Amino acid sequence: MQLSYQKLGTDHPMYGKVEYLVADGMQPVCYKTKEGYLPLEAGGSTPSAQQVAQAEVQTRPLYVLSFMVNGEKEEMTFGSMKKLDKSRAKLEAKFFITDFKVTEYKTVA
Repeated sequence: MQLSYQKLGTDHPMYGKVEYLVADGMQPVCYKTKEGYLPLEAGGSTPSAQQVAQAEVQTRPLYVLSFMVNGEKEEMTFGSMKKLDKSRAKLEAKFFITDFKVTEYKTVA
């Protein structure tokens, strides 16, 4: 059994109440306080994977415009589809720019 002591982040529900989270590898075992050790159930356990998955995450789109300029790959990123469309229209007017492709990603806001 290899125990590790991990400082808690400010987003942890026990932050400020305990000093460390004691874990065996990646499995939490108990909390360490100035007075001693507390079981996980004493102060509310760490959130389960299902609770974390249900938490709503604010996202915003990131658009990547990929194209070829004289046979070399290039990319441009945009936060707005309107700006992407304007830039794409200008680039499509050039005969040496080809193979346009737009990819949309979700980024954490």
